Amino acid sequence: MGDSDFDPNVAAGEIVKEALDSELVKNLLGPMAHNIGLILGKISDIARFYTEENLAKIFKKWARHRKGKPLDAEAFRRVLPMLRDAAMQSDDELQERWASLLENVATAANGVLPSFGQALSQLTPLEARYLDRIWERVSAPTGYNSGKREGRDELSFVNLIDIYNPKLRAPSPAEMRVFKDRMSPEQIAAFDEMTNFELMLHDLERLSLLEKKVAYIPGKMGWAEIDGAEVPTGHSEGGMKTRYALTQYGVSFISAVRRKQP
Repeated sequence: MGDSDFDPNVAAGEIVKEALDSELVKNLLGPMAHNIGLILGKISDIARFYTEENLAKIFKKWARHRKGKPLDAEAFRRVLPMLRDAAMQSDDELQERWASLLENVATAANGVLPSFGQALSQLTPLEARYLDRIWERVSAPTGYNSGKREGRDELSFVNLIDIYNPKLRAPSPAEMRVFKDRMSPEQIAAFDEMTNFELMLHDLERLSLLEKKVAYIPGKMGWAEIDGAEVPTGHSEGGMKTRYALTQYGVSFISAVRRKQP
């Protein structure tokens, strides 16, 4: 069975049947096994209702993108593999992004990959909004001619925090270990928020939307002018420098899921 023939209700039914027929599960559940099968059947009906409702909402948003232009069979064939993941999305904001992605796939726009649907299906609304803000920062006009492709200029960790929440000031892990009992509720909340922020960065790296670049920066000889002559003041120590940037995959993904301005 190919992706286009996939029926989530049939697949769920087969998985449930196999699980309940196993000897180990029968021993565990005993007479409850039959009742659980009935319950899971109801869950399957509920899942069907919500997936159809989600797709209906996405299609309405998509129709607005197309401004009444009908969809031909070839365009529908291109978007078909994405509909299973799209049907799982109930968040209104992310449904808007699905509508944009489906339209871009349907029109066979350059730089749009089928795997963008898998990435979008794993994003939270917070992550999607954060990617938008990163894009706004790195695509803003600058006073220099960057050697990077559009949207791929590098950012520091401090830059990323500022884009996320310019007011976020959290204690360090060392401070929390030593002084946690003296921390205010606000400081503890800020530390937890920083933890969630770092988790979000790791998730964006996992999805290959954001990349971390670590490089060794060698030390430099310092010089000072004394009595009109330059004299060495010592060699500074080198160190590791960490920078972040949207990947090309991330840049193209953001373009594909952002709603185009009329």
